[in-house]
Amino acid sequence: MKIAIVKLSALGDIVHAMVALQFIKSSFPDIQIDWIVEDRFAGILANNPDIRSILTVNLKSLKSNKAGIFQQIKAVCGYAKNNYDLVIDAQGLIKSAVIA
Repeated sequence: MKIAIVKLSALGDIVHAMVALQFIKSSFPDIQIDWIVEDRFAGILANNPDIRSILTVNLKSLKSNKAGIFQQIKAVCGYAKNNYDLVIDAQGLIKSAVIA
């Protein structure tokens, strides 16, 4: 089974969401989990043995570069090709819902 967790930003929120990650992996150790996060927060998740892949987006850059939306859409569509069995939107905002 493959799961994607979408928790894009806020250092403390990402750390709190890691508890859910640990719970999932302890209950189902064979599950593959990817995490979708803003690229500036990817370092928080680096080297976590419970995460198969850290997938990044750069939505913050869209404030100054509106044309970058196409690059971000392309990245997210590429992530969708992983055929996840479950996507968990741990952010609960419109921007994370669009990514999920």
